[in-house]
Amino acid sequence: MALAMAALLWCILFAGCANHKIEREFFFKKPVSTRMDRLRQYSLDDQYRIFRYGNDRFEPPLTGLAMPIAERGQSAVAFLLERLSLDADDITVRDVLSLFEAMGSIKSYDVKSDLSVMNTLRYRVSTMKDQEWKVVCSKMLRRIESN
Repeated sequence: MALAMAALLWCILFAGCANHKIEREFFFKKPVSTRMDRLRQYSLDDQYRIFRYGNDRFEPPLTGLAMPIAERGQSAVAFLLERLSLDADDITVRDVLSLFEAMGSIKSYDVKSDLSVMNTLRYRVSTMKDQEWKVVCSKMLRRIESN
């Protein structure tokens, strides 16, 4: 909790969360050729914010930004589950699910063997409101289960 409050305070004071300054100014305005190396140097919280920004603001979405988070494996699991428990909207569920799918794909974490994670993912997908995203996420879930 204290870490979350400190991150929020830092964001408000220095990065300007509302205008995504860290994402725009400190990350995406720098060379694409060094993007992944730079992303690996950020905290998990900042990596996640940059990943979400890249998915939400670019077309096509910059889904490759998932790799540094997925590479963290088990050390990122609690953080990602928190994202799902904070009244997550359908897009958050989709993005977190894609991170777990990437973990399974690169074998940094055995997602399908973690019953607690799988139950949480199944529940969150089952409660999605947007039916099109629900179909997409159901397919991701099946890929995780078969990986």
